[in-house]
Amino acid sequence: MKFRRRIVIPAIVTSVLFAATPLVMADSKMAPLSFILNQSPISSVIEASFVQKSGLIDSQAIKAFYRQRGGGYYWQGMMGVTRDANYLVDVIGDSWEHGLNPESYHYSEIKKLMNESNSESGAALEILLTDAFVRYARDMSGMRVRASTLELDASDWLQPYTVPQSLAFLNDVKNIRGFLNGLPPQSQTYKALQKELVRLTEEPAAPYEEILPISLGGVTLKPAQRNKNVPLLRERLGVKQQTEDPALYDDRLAAAVIKFQQATGQVADGVIGPATLKLLNRSNKQQLLQVIANLERLRWVDEKRPNKFVMVNIPAATLWAVEDGRVAFQMPVIVGKKDRATQSFIAEITGVRFNPDWTVPPTIKREDILPKLVENPNYITDKGMELIHVTSEGAQTIDPTSVDWASITERDLSSFEMVQIPGAHNPLGRIRILMPNKYNIYLHDTNQPQYFERAARAQSSGCVRMKEPEKMAEFVMDEEPGWDEKKLKSTIALGRTKDMKITQPIPVYLLYYTAWSDEHGRIIFGNDIYDLDKKLISELQKIDGFAVPSHTEHASVSSGRSNLASAR
Repeated sequence: MKFRRRIVIPAIVTSVLFAATPLVMADSKMAPLSFILNQSPISSVIEASFVQKSGLIDSQAIKAFYRQRGGGYYWQGMMGVTRDANYLVDVIGDSWEHGLNPESYHYSEIKKLMNESNSESGAALEILLTDAFVRYARDMSGMRVRASTLELDASDWLQPYTVPQSLAFLNDVKNIRGFLNGLPPQSQTYKALQKELVRLTEEPAAPYEEILPISLGGVTLKPAQRNKNVPLLRERLGVKQQTEDPALYDDRLAAAVIKFQQATGQVADGVIGPATLKLLNRSNKQQLLQVIANLERLRWVDEKRPNKFVMVNIPAATLWAVEDGRVAFQMPVIVGKKDRATQSFIAEITGVRFNPDWTVPPTIKREDILPKLVENPNYITDKGMELIHVTSEGAQTIDPTSVDWASITERDLSSFEMVQIPGAHNPLGRIRILMPNKYNIYLHDTNQPQYFERAARAQSSGCVRMKEPEKMAEFVMDEEPGWDEKKLKSTIALGRTKDMKITQPIPVYLLYYTAWSDEHGRIIFGNDIYDLDKKLISELQKIDGFAVPSHTEHASVSSGRSNLASAR
């Protein structure tokens, strides 16, 4: 659909245009850019120095866009820039609230050109507005970084609009404002993070930041213990000394630590371990960068989801089962340790495996099992595991004591399969959720439930262990004919491996968010357990950085009257 836009007529050339082209002006058709620039071709406009210095995302595509329009303006009319153009300028001026850099969209140059009035500035303004729209649509619609640089698979995440797609929107979309407003995620979490970003820019650094980082000498501090830096903890949390001993971790300070742990999504036990100390040492700037990283990640995930799905937030070590627009239940989970991180990806649950066996993955076989076999060849037998030797002639179960484990090569080791049969020793427990994926990561039960009591639950070799696997199995299977709790219990009691498929697959999202909102809309700042925030921020800075105003600049930045402070 073509749009009618009023022609821009800079004051300096108005009389000339009315005299020379009365018919064109009478029917309110677009005057071509080529005419306004003394009949120079559109390519000359785009390639002119005043446009080139700002840089265009795709000059050939923009040429084609205006060529299709006969050189007619899109963003300007008889009375100057249109309301849509002004709205676009406001949007890009406020783009820092999404963790973006307004200067990536020619913000300062556009504001400057809007205050000028001549044919050259009018043409430059028109082209830069189009380029700004395309760039903004790209950055708001998907990943701004290459997935491979973050060791992610691009097929799992939203990819940005291409230049031709964005230019097509300009021709076809009836409501540009609605289109721009619909680009960001609409979730409560995204909006809460935006508000938090604004709040952080409005507030100066806290006085306690002068004493950060606080060190406890590498020890875990429990209530009633002593440490020379306890006074610094009191200063950090704004707590007065309760006893005559300044180094004593007293009840008043413990209460403040518990409150802090609750606010940051940790186990609220008053114990100051590495995770709690890391969060206590986080500065205003670090929080701000944490918000920007998570706003970016939220734009990677399609918000259009089916009625029923499962989500795991890896840093929070928490699983949510969602149905009919509400959380049916949530549970703590155990995720991969740092050197065996749980991968972020999106898959589909296809069913449940009861009483699963377990084939030991190569990493665990090499790094965990082999050293124990060198010490004790009966190790896997004692654990109820079978050793299977796979050759070109077939597979055969063999005695592990017949193998010289101390001299085995990597190639030899790959020919052995170690299979844990169902039972008490099986690390998958009694339930495994079927969710085929190339990472061989899945949700499952565990034979080590004690790990759920730990404050830091990054303890697995990559898979996600569930605290309440029966509840998840019921959630997955409850729409299948004949399924009920009695059948679940009887299937487990049989002790035999059995797969039960579901008719309609259920999406499962394994995501990495270090800041999220609770049920009250409050932002919880968690730990960056794999240091991925730092890596993402580094990649964003390589693109074009991002801009955040200081607390003293915020009011004027919103109205576009101040330079933005770079966060590079």
